[in-house]
Amino acid sequence: MRILHVSSECAPWAKTGGLGDVVGALPDALCRAKPGIEAATVMPYYRAAKTALAKQGLAPQDTGIVADVSLGAATARVRFLRLDRRGRAPMLFAANDAAFDREGLYGHDDDALRFMLLCKSVVGVAKALMGGAPDVLHAHDWHAALIPGLVATNARALLPRTRTVLTLHNLAYQGVCSNELFPISGLPWDVFHLDAFEWYDQINLLKGGIALADAVTTVSPTYAREIKTPEFGSNLDGVLRRHEVYGLLNGIDTQEWDPATDPHLASHYDVDNLDAKRAVRADLLRLCEWPELPDVPLFGIVSRMTAQKGLDLVASLVSELHGLPARLVVLGTGSPKLEEAFQLAARHYTWNVRTDIAFDGPLSHKIIAGCDALLVPSRFEPCGLTQMYAMRCGTVPIVHATGGLADTVHDPGDAALARGEGTGFAFKHPTVVGLRWAMGRAAKMYRKHPAGWRAIQQAGMRRDWSWTRSAGDYLKLYRALCR
Repeated sequence: MRILHVSSECAPWAKTGGLGDVVGALPDALCRAKPGIEAATVMPYYRAAKTALAKQGLAPQDTGIVADVSLGAATARVRFLRLDRRGRAPMLFAANDAAFDREGLYGHDDDALRFMLLCKSVVGVAKALMGGAPDVLHAHDWHAALIPGLVATNARALLPRTRTVLTLHNLAYQGVCSNELFPISGLPWDVFHLDAFEWYDQINLLKGGIALADAVTTVSPTYAREIKTPEFGSNLDGVLRRHEVYGLLNGIDTQEWDPATDPHLASHYDVDNLDAKRAVRADLLRLCEWPELPDVPLFGIVSRMTAQKGLDLVASLVSELHGLPARLVVLGTGSPKLEEAFQLAARHYTWNVRTDIAFDGPLSHKIIAGCDALLVPSRFEPCGLTQMYAMRCGTVPIVHATGGLADTVHDPGDAALARGEGTGFAFKHPTVVGLRWAMGRAAKMYRKHPAGWRAIQQAGMRRDWSWTRSAGDYLKLYRALCR
């Protein structure tokens, strides 16, 4: 079976969040899952990808495969490069410097046109890229959502047996653009209507992809249900209620996030040797220039700073940390208002708040493994990965029970948590009151019941967070589509 993933980002070459992590791991897991599975990934050859490859001393090879894509009166040429690494799925890069060799992955006025170019070029040469027609073209988010529409319409003769899957990683971003781009999309006008690509006389690429894909998935069972409601559906809940949406929970790279081998950590440990985690905590305290206070938990945040992530709730509670008591280490970038709020908190409360406004991979490992608890108070969260990273590292998550956070963090109450029957603390309402309650429970458990805290840590570490389970679920879906 041949499976070709198409995404706007893929770790470690270029990413802004969880989408890149998922696409960086799932194809590898599929290749390992069963003999005869061929999976590969295509992404744009961004300037950021060129830099990341150069840092690792890697140079993708020109495949000689070229797509000449009509963009109205102009034609754009896309060259495809390939990177092979031992034990990993092949990585393919779509190169067109005018479209992709820019600062930043997104935020350009012509983003819709850039990703139409990506989709049209991939569909046109998919057979050559895979050494035969792919059985499944797996598109990720709005940037690749034109692909199901093309394969269902004008490209059906080119790929008659290929099935399409569209995964919704974050429904908030939909690729809405002017209908003036429709003539160059490669789609027939008969799919520019209310039940496909039309959106208030504009194009909605994600909506059309949902309508014409052979299967629609999202990244957790709870989020699959939530997005069919007005609260979480981002104005597409009505569309989604007319389609089956498969909620397939993400996994994580358990080799990268293995505290027994992580090169970024000051000490190594595992579920049976958790005492060594104290050295990682001590290293983080030294970085913060804080003394050891054994009864005061160290809370951490590693996140994009956006309203979705609920970090304004944390900022509202900074002045109450001393009373819990607890200390807080923050790493992230995003909203200038939130960045300023946490920088101000670090200046006013130097003894218990540390803020780094940065995207820093090694530091994220030190924080997630070195803290006692990780705060993930997202208002909505399709899946979330940091809570799984935390549990893998024996760090207890404190989460809002939504989306994938609800599916991965089990909170049966304090007594059951202390018996090792749950994996973290959850609150049901994304408010300051809800978060305060959960943080208070965690601080009390940490201070008064160390054996119970250890039981929560071990329960999280013993869960299987690998991509093996998820890859098996995707393969079942692919096979059902290809029968």
